[in-house]
Amino acid sequence: MSNPSSIDSSNEHQIIFPGFVYDNQDPMMLGRLRVIPETKIYSALIASVENWNEEKDKWTSRDPIIFLPLLPFYLNQVPEKGEYVHIIYQNKKFQSQNQFYIQGPFSSPVNTPFENYQGAKKFLASGDRIEQSLSIKDKNSNNYRKIESKGVFPEPGDNGFLGRGTCDLIVKRDELLLRSGKVKKINIRELPIENPQRAFLQLSNFQQKRVKKPKETKVNLIEKTKNVQKMVMWNIDNLENDFDLFSGSIGLYSVIPKPVGDSNPVSTKNFKQSTIKNMTIGTDYQGPLEEVIITNKSFLEVVNIFNSFIIGVFNGLLIVPGYATRNQQNVSKDKVFPFVVTPSKQTLENGDRFTNIIDAVQRTEGNNFKKFYSEIKIASAPTKTGFFVVSENKNETPVFGSPKDIQLKTFAPIDFQPSQVTYGVLGAQKIYLLSHDTKHPSGKQIDLRNTLYGIPQDKFIGDERSIESLSFSTIRGEKLIELLRKMFAFVKGHVHPKAIMKPVPVASGNGQTTVEIDELLADAENTILNQNIRIN
Repeated sequence: MSNPSSIDSSNEHQIIFPGFVYDNQDPMMLGRLRVIPETKIYSALIASVENWNEEKDKWTSRDPIIFLPLLPFYLNQVPEKGEYVHIIYQNKKFQSQNQFYIQGPFSSPVNTPFENYQGAKKFLASGDRIEQSLSIKDKNSNNYRKIESKGVFPEPGDNGFLGRGTCDLIVKRDELLLRSGKVKKINIRELPIENPQRAFLQLSNFQQKRVKKPKETKVNLIEKTKNVQKMVMWNIDNLENDFDLFSGSIGLYSVIPKPVGDSNPVSTKNFKQSTIKNMTIGTDYQGPLEEVIITNKSFLEVVNIFNSFIIGVFNGLLIVPGYATRNQQNVSKDKVFPFVVTPSKQTLENGDRFTNIIDAVQRTEGNNFKKFYSEIKIASAPTKTGFFVVSENKNETPVFGSPKDIQLKTFAPIDFQPSQVTYGVLGAQKIYLLSHDTKHPSGKQIDLRNTLYGIPQDKFIGDERSIESLSFSTIRGEKLIELLRKMFAFVKGHVHPKAIMKPVPVASGNGQTTVEIDELLADAENTILNQNIRIN
C-alpha cells in the first residue's frame, strides 16, 4: 500500500474508492471491516489518532479504519482478509466518519473462494496488465468450454446467493435450488465440473402434469441376430469377355461360426457385400460342399445355372440340370439358414472397378458384372439381386436380412397436459429425517446439542450413539406390498397333508410358493429397505 494512486479523496468527482481488507474479525459480529484505502498507509492512519494503542483501540470508536457494510445486516457477506473492497464515505471531506464498504469485483467465478486484491482489479481501468483468469465460456460462441460446467454458477437472469465453496442458493423464475457439493472442488486452474452426487433441495413450479391414457397393445418386430450358416458364392472368371462366352463357378460353402455380437462380421446383421473381401478360406469359411463348374456358356445359360443352384439351396433340394449333386443333406433346411448369396472376392473386386474406369477392358468388366449382378436372384423375390442374406423360407417366400420375432407389448401411453403442479425434491447420497423428540427403542436419543451451525460428519458415523446407529432405514412401500400380497396368497391357499403336519410349500389354486417368499425375505434389506434414507 506504499504506492498511492493518483486518484484519491481530493478528486472531487470520485465517489467510490479502492480499499484493502486489513482485518475481518469483527468482535461485534456485525460484518464490519478494518480497511486500508489504496491511497493510504496503515502507519500514517493510526499515527493521526492521539495515543493510539493497538491492543485496546482497534475495533473501537477510536479506530480510523473501521468500515461498516453497506448491505443490510440480514444479508451477511464479509470479504476475506487481503481482498479488494469498494469504500464509500458519507462525506469524503470527513473521512473516518460514517464510512462504508461493499465487496469488490472478481476476475472469474472460480476465484470466489478467495480473490487477491490485485486480481480483483482485472476488469477495472487499472487492470489492463493483469493476467486473464480462467474463462468458463468461449467468448466467441458463448458456449461452455466444458458442458459439465453448465449450471455450476447462476445463469444470466437468475438470482443467486453463492458461498465461497461448493454451496449456493439459486432462485429462478419458477424454481428454487439449495445445493451443497455442486462440484467436488473449485480450483482456479481447472474448469468446474458438476458433482452428480450433490446434496440439494429443489422446489419447482412446473406448468405440465403427466396423465396416463388407456392401455394400448403395440406390435414390435424384434431383430434376432444369428450366425450365417452357409454361403452361396458365384464367380465369373472372365468378366472382360466380349463374345458372350463365360466361364466360372457357383458353390455352397460353410461359414465358420463366430461369437454372436455387434462385432461379428458374419452375422445376419453385419454381413455386407464387402464382407467377402476380408474373408479367407479355412479361416472364415470352408468348402465347397457343392459346386458347379461352368465353361464357355452364354450369359443366359450362366444366369439360369446360378439361379437354379440358388433356388435349390433355398428349397432344400439341389437340382441343376446336367450337374451331379454330391449330397442332398448339404442343403437340408436345418443346415442352410441363414445363408448369403454373394459374388466371389475376385469377381467383386474386378466388377467394382467400373467406378474408376481406366481402359476399355475394365469398362467391359464393369458392364458384365452389372448384368450378372442384376439377374442373379431368387425367382419369387426379384427385387433382391447379386448379393443378399436369406434368413428363412417362409411358405416358399424368402425372408431377407436378420430373422424377426413378433412381440406384443402392452403399455399405457403418457400425455402431458397444461396444468400447474409443484414438486419438492430432497436429494443426497445419504438422507436423514430427524425428530428432536423421538427416542430409539433402546432408550438412547440422538443428541443434536452444539450443532446449531451444522452437524459435523463424526456425529453421523461415530460410535453407537451416532445418528447412523440410532436411525432406521425407510421402507419402499410397493416392494413391501408385493411381499405382503405373496404371503397372504400363500396363507389363503395353503393346505396341510394332515392337520398336525406343516403346510405344503405350494399353495393350492394360486400356486404361491414358500420358496419365493423366503427369497424375498432374504433380500429384504436391499429390496424393501432403503438404507440411505433414514429416520429416527
